[in-house]
Amino acid sequence: MATVDVDGAELYVETVGEGPPLLIVQGGMGDAGASAQLATELARTHRVITYDRRGIARSGAGDGVVTMDRHADDAAAVLGATADGLAAVVGVSIGALLGLHLVCRHPDVVSVLVAHEPPMTALVRDDDAAAALDRAAELARDDVWAAIRHMAEFTGAGDTAEPGYRPAPPAGDPEAGLRRFFDHDFPAVRTSDIGVDRIAASAVPVVPTGGVQSRGRWEYRCAEALARGLGRDLVELPGGHDGPVAHPAAAAAALRTLVRSE
Repeated sequence: MATVDVDGAELYVETVGEGPPLLIVQGGMGDAGASAQLATELARTHRVITYDRRGIARSGAGDGVVTMDRHADDAAAVLGATADGLAAVVGVSIGALLGLHLVCRHPDVVSVLVAHEPPMTALVRDDDAAAALDRAAELARDDVWAAIRHMAEFTGAGDTAEPGYRPAPPAGDPEAGLRRFFDHDFPAVRTSDIGVDRIAASAVPVVPTGGVQSRGRWEYRCAEALARGLGRDLVELPGGHDGPVAHPAAAAAALRTLVRSE
């Protein structure tokens, strides 16, 4: 456990294992512990780095507007403080979008990015998805729990998990984390306008992935469109939108192959 000071915020960081550095960037309001089982599996072959995003759980919020670029700068600072050389990055949902901003702004710190179902409103415009996100924002003004239940239904609340998977309880105050997510991260995702051309220009290998249980959903189609734009095949991983976290053993086996093959 450590902290990294970045732009007025002290970020909480955890590392486990030995080997080439690999950063996991969480989805939703997930803190470093949200992917603890995945990190443990990957730590058999890698030095795995996880952290609480700015304003989440044990990390400070700092001042100013939160954008995906600012989150990307935070991730680069975390890698600068913890990684010896280029690091592989695995991002899930908002973490995948953050990873895409990271490779564009800091291509010199990433060896390969696995981007699992990044929510890219500028890439795949969908009226139903926009309406669902609008509804979540509306609910969050009065009841963040209702908003997150709505988002869970939208992203796949019924997706199955790997036998033995045990979700970690959130660190800190979960309601405060949800308020922070809907006040800052949620609009940051929706206003991201990152495009395929800018991602390709980074020259960092990007592997778009989608969950087998997510086929046809908006986030899966975002990953498909990203893969198509980069001239790559979409790689499917076990589970759904949260598949890499909810299927830690199977996902780790697949991820090891993906980061080594690039």
